[in-house]
Amino acid sequence: MSLEHDVRIRTHALLEAGKTPTEISRRLGISRPTVYKVKATGIEKKVGLGAKKSLDG
Repeated sequence: MSLEHDVRIRTHALLEAGKTPTEISRRLGISRPTVYKVKATGIEKKVGLGAKKSLDG
């Protein structure tokens, strides 16, 4: 299990326990936007998200 996955699991557990995003970000040392992202997307990271790579040429 990767560190990122572990943080996502802990973030989700704290959200389920009723903790606020501010409390979670302080406790886990992550940003509030990261907490909101986990809340919106769930535990599993979605494949294929992010900027598309461009080809030079």
